[in-house]
Amino acid sequence: MKISITLKLLKTVFLILYLVILAIYPTLQNIWFSVSIIFISIILNIKAVYFAYDSKLWLGTFLLFVGAFNIFRYFAGLKLQDIYWVYILIFGFASLQVFVVFRQKIHLKVFVFSAIEVLLLGILKFAYISKFEFWYLQTMFLLYISSKLAIRLVNNFRR
Repeated sequence: MKISITLKLLKTVFLILYLVILAIYPTLQNIWFSVSIIFISIILNIKAVYFAYDSKLWLGTFLLFVGAFNIFRYFAGLKLQDIYWVYILIFGFASLQVFVVFRQKIHLKVFVFSAIEVLLLGILKFAYISKFEFWYLQTMFLLYISSKLAIRLVNNFRR
C-alpha cells in the first residue's frame, strides 16, 4: 500500500479515535486542544521519518512536546507563570531532535541559545540576580546573537 493512502487512512483513524475519546471521557474536554495536537504531531512525525522532512520533524516534535506538557500542566495544576520557561526549552528540544536526525548545525545553535535563555530565566526566577543584572545579561546575550547573525548575513551576501 502506498504511504499516501496509508497516511490518509491513519488520519481518518486518528480523527475517529479523537472523537470517540472526547465522547467517552468528558473530563478530557478541558484538554481537547492538547490531545488534538498530539494526534497531529504523530502524523507529522510519521511523514518526517518516511519522507525525510526536517521541517515536519521539527513541527511534529514541537507539537508533541507542547501537547504532552499541556496535559501534564493541566493535571498537575501548574500555573503558566511558574513554568513558561519550559515552552522555550521545548522549542530548543525540537531543534535538538532535528540536529540529532539530520545533523544540521543551525538546530544545535538554536538549542544552545534556547538553553542559555532558560538558564537566564531560571537565574532570575530563583532570585540569584537582580532584575537589572538580568536585563544586562539579556541585552548582552541578544547583542551577541545579533552580531553573529549580522556577520553571517554579511558573509553570505558577499558570495
